[in-house]
Amino acid sequence: MSPLFSAIFLLGLCLANGINFTTVYQWDKFDFVWPSGADPSIEQIKDEYKPGNVFLRYMAVFRERLFLSLLGGSTIPATLVWLPISGSSTAPPKLTPFPSLYLHKRDNCDSIQEATGMETDRDGRLWMLDNGSWDCPSKFWIFNLLKNDTTERVHHFPDAVVSHSYAKRALRNIVLDKTTDDYLAYITDYFSEHVVVYSRKTNKSWTVKTPGRQWYSLALSANKRQLYLSRFEFKELYSMSVSELKNEGGISANSVKLIGKWNEEPNRMLIDSANVLYAAFWYQNYLSKWNTSEPFREQRFHEVGVLRAVLPFTFALDANRNLWVTERNATEDWTKPKHKLLKAAVGARSYQFGTSKDLPSRG
Repeated sequence: MSPLFSAIFLLGLCLANGINFTTVYQWDKFDFVWPSGADPSIEQIKDEYKPGNVFLRYMAVFRERLFLSLLGGSTIPATLVWLPISGSSTAPPKLTPFPSLYLHKRDNCDSIQEATGMETDRDGRLWMLDNGSWDCPSKFWIFNLLKNDTTERVHHFPDAVVSHSYAKRALRNIVLDKTTDDYLAYITDYFSEHVVVYSRKTNKSWTVKTPGRQWYSLALSANKRQLYLSRFEFKELYSMSVSELKNEGGISANSVKLIGKWNEEPNRMLIDSANVLYAAFWYQNYLSKWNTSEPFREQRFHEVGVLRAVLPFTFALDANRNLWVTERNATEDWTKPKHKLLKAAVGARSYQFGTSKDLPSRG
């Protein structure tokens, strides 16, 4: 096959598997919603804020709000924010600290220090991992979005589950498994060779050891039977049975199975209610998917020009069968990034809604 024909063939595959996105908002730079009134501490935070340092990490959607976690630092006022995804205004909205700017006080261990992975559940809660800081241990926050964003629970991980040393932990991704009488959260800590499990019913967390493997991204199947995992700086995709995670301890050597190999290294994965897995990759200008009911085959479905960004994309599914995607292009000057919020109808909801039997099979 000639190089030209190969390029045409690959382009045809991309178009055939494409998803039609529309641009909802576009930002040259992000601004925040600041509290009103005279407050010297707020004025200092505003003066220190540098829009070029905003890096979007994780996303979740509930009803008319989109939640984002941001890479922290002294120049970012809050690492957990939200923005509206509907309304009459076409102007790009500002980022609103969640639940308020006052819950983001630096080095205050009762505040949010470093928001990372997050997820919303069908009962109106926002679950958020807080990796802590050099002075504050990690925590797990649960907010009730239906009760004025009140804090429902803050779980403090025991040192045996998540290290209290900041240099020895890196909480990143989370998925939720609703059982008959509980909610379980499966969490990756890529500095450790295990999966962290949390039970809302008992307010207890434990580890399931996976010797020799440290996990970064993960996704849960719509039937809640398989957990898919990828490692930091590795291209392989693995799976394990969810039943292995219910009890504290290690798993057998043959419980973690190699599924396939991506073309690049994933940093974010998500499964929809039709059991299609979506993946974003470090430094790459495209998104891929795989229908998990078929043999592993990576298919690109969204590709743009040159994106000069470490984390070009993050994404989430809503209850109305829409896939939301943020896109970052650092352009020639990395301190002046361009951001877009994209939306596409994909015919499936989040994995939390279970397998959609009324939806056509999609490759």
